[in-house]
Amino acid sequence: MAAALSGILAYLGCGLLGFVRAPRVLSLLALLGGAISFALWAPGFPEVLVGGLPWGIAVAGDPWAMGMWGLGLVLHATILLHTRGRRDAFQPLTTVLIGACLAAALSRDLFNLYVLLDLTSLLALVLIASGRRVRAVWAGLQYLVLAEVGLTLYLFGLGLVYGRLGTLSVTALAGQGPNLSDPALAVGVGLLLAGAAVKTGVFLLGLWLPQAHGQAPTEVSVLLSGIVVKIGVVTLARLSEAFPVGTVLLLLGILTGFGGLAYALWEKDLKVFLGFHTVSQLGYMLIGLGLGAGTGALLYAVAHGLFKGLLFLAAGEAVDRVGRREIAPLAGHLSASVAIGLGVGACAIAGLPPLAGFAAKGLLAHGAPAWARGVFYALGLGTAASFAKLVPLFRPRGPGPVGGLPVLVAAVVAFGLGGTLLVGGLLSRRAWGEAIMVVGLGYGLYLGLRRVRPRLPRWGFDWSVVSLLLASVGVVGLVALGWL
Repeated sequence: MAAALSGILAYLGCGLLGFVRAPRVLSLLALLGGAISFALWAPGFPEVLVGGLPWGIAVAGDPWAMGMWGLGLVLHATILLHTRGRRDAFQPLTTVLIGACLAAALSRDLFNLYVLLDLTSLLALVLIASGRRVRAVWAGLQYLVLAEVGLTLYLFGLGLVYGRLGTLSVTALAGQGPNLSDPALAVGVGLLLAGAAVKTGVFLLGLWLPQAHGQAPTEVSVLLSGIVVKIGVVTLARLSEAFPVGTVLLLLGILTGFGGLAYALWEKDLKVFLGFHTVSQLGYMLIGLGLGAGTGALLYAVAHGLFKGLLFLAAGEAVDRVGRREIAPLAGHLSASVAIGLGVGACAIAGLPPLAGFAAKGLLAHGAPAWARGVFYALGLGTAASFAKLVPLFRPRGPGPVGGLPVLVAAVVAFGLGGTLLVGGLLSRRAWGEAIMVVGLGYGLYLGLRRVRPRLPRWGFDWSVVSLLLASVGVVGLVALGWL
């Protein structure tokens, strides 16, 4: 436990000192301190109370903490390598952001999670707006306002749950076996789920996410989709452990998976397209949590962080160098490193063996009921169909700078090979044949749908919407106070 807390202090301390001087050096020291800390506690440690009774914070080095730490350190190393020429406030901001994410991964206290989620929202706003483009600033404001609305709902839920059960420790709540037939407790748990779902980017509640991730600077998009969104998933995992909400998460997962996919199929902006796929891929994780397959959901979250980070990094480089955001005009203008990054990332997210997506999807489907495997196949088919539009981008024009792309390419391949070897049945001809067949059918579906132009409703955001959301929060607050 002491080693883990030392790693967090290294990140937060180096990040804050980086605003004064030597930001890159201090960010490197934070990465080194975090890696040493992780190596010391990586076997895990049991839950302990930091600060003692009665207000101590419960932390534990459980599988979710280990997965998020490993993912966060890999992404931080990638960003440092990719931005080695930057000397502005970006380095200390990202260092503090990753430190907050590492702290949240250890936490097993619902109020402590609220504080850390709020901190990541504020840091994300500054990083999104750091691109200094009007659309980026506006997308950052949307991100902050809606995240804060969600966290306000979450805070009201905390009050109701604490008022009824007298604790916010995940372990203590699970031990009490809370009965949601109590109306006040049911409302409180519902508010916790709604708030965490807004922050995470669950479909309908999170249609702000594609624009925020798509308009952000390249390295920020990598962090937002790679690790920040996953802290919302960690929060939902903690809630699923504390309360009987599996059915709700299952339904949210199916809606999120297919809802994000419907928009991604016809999106032309490359980075916004990847943003919609972040929404869609959250569906796999939520379905895993709903089925009680926590290990599968965790490994898919880590795999997604790796291959989506790779995709955003390559896509950002393509957009920045060509000066166009639409997918079609980018064909024939990409360097070899960018084309390879997009190709490996697209193959991984589509589930081609033996890459990370194949291993993670195989673990999720292992032991799942037949109807759930059918849902996974349908989502995989749609994912392959939507990524087929990127095939013309895989033909490179010539060499170019590689930056941090090789780190994530290697991580995606290594994770996939390791998972394929460890998960039973993934080395069989049947498993490989099914995965390849789904991708082939997806490409055929793309050929059939590419001339279709549906008119999907788009998320509009103005101050009247903000007023409506804030009024809704006020009504919810009055209801919560009435129950208390």
